[in-house]
Amino acid sequence: MSKYKSPIGGSGKRTTNLFYRSGINSLLSRIEKLENQVFCCSDDTDNVINITSSTYQANATTEDGAHFQFNLAAGIVLTIPEATAANIGWNCTVSIGTTGTGTLTVKTGSTSDLYVGGITMVDPGTAGDMYFAVPDVSNDDQIDMQGDEEGWFAGGRLEIEIVAVNRVLASGTLIGDATLANPFA
Repeated sequence: MSKYKSPIGGSGKRTTNLFYRSGINSLLSRIEKLENQVFCCSDDTDNVINITSSTYQANATTEDGAHFQFNLAAGIVLTIPEATAANIGWNCTVSIGTTGTGTLTVKTGSTSDLYVGGITMVDPGTAGDMYFAVPDVSNDDQIDMQGDEEGWFAGGRLEIEIVAVNRVLASGTLIGDATLANPFA
């Protein structure tokens, strides 16, 4: 005879044993905890930081995952944290909210930290005018959007991530005009 105990007693009613109370409730509780860890409490922040001053230093601890929006036409220098072992995985999004009239810069935390990856440059006024900008990984520690050609128009968006010691990955799309040029410097 099996040791399985039917959840329905002799009268046809469900008994109050743990068969129904523990299994599904325990599973639901575990799922809720996992959802909380995945969707609520990761290291990344959901902050959108509106930059309207000429310089801004990103914080490695409190601004991991932040969205920095450039909203000062006269020029902005955003400095990200140094690409150290402790900061690997730090990331942010940078978007151009206001078209530049002065240089818009995303600067690494140290001149030893170099960009890798690439940025797609597009000219929406000219069909098919695109350029894929790539850093040469010899001295490119800044993304300088210093004119129409380097993508300082509103609507551009970059994804930045510290991927190794002294290496910062940049990807995204910048909107430019005329003869598109490489913004890595």
